[in-house]
Amino acid sequence: MNRFTMLSLALATLCLTGCGDPNMPPVGEVHGQVTLNGKPVSDCQVEFVPLAGGRSSAAITDENGKYILKYKGDAEGALLGKHRVRLVTARSATRDDSGRVIQPGVKEKLPKEYNDETTQQVEVIDGDNPIDFEIVTK
Repeated sequence: MNRFTMLSLALATLCLTGCGDPNMPPVGEVHGQVTLNGKPVSDCQVEFVPLAGGRSSAAITDENGKYILKYKGDAEGALLGKHRVRLVTARSATRDDSGRVIQPGVKEKLPKEYNDETTQQVEVIDGDNPIDFEIVTK
């Protein structure tokens, strides 16, 4: 391998590993846990919608109620700034081609002020943003 080829290969490797998507706006890393009356909420859709406009970020909680927001593809995070947050556990029934129910629907477990009529807002800053949602019902 000549010097030019080695230099070109090294530069290409450096750019691929050190350069992200040049069209990607600044995002903060967002992760946390959703609990209801002290218990983890699994299979909850967590959505951050930027108040200033732009792409939303979303995640689904695991069996421990933990989530890590995804911005785009495999890129984690959420746009910097204030967001309206929606937490949704309801799911529609799944039907096959004949109309038979394969998976029954799931009713919403969380109060409406966390989903359809959300009042939840958070601010995402540059860097790490641990944001938990500890929901308590009466």
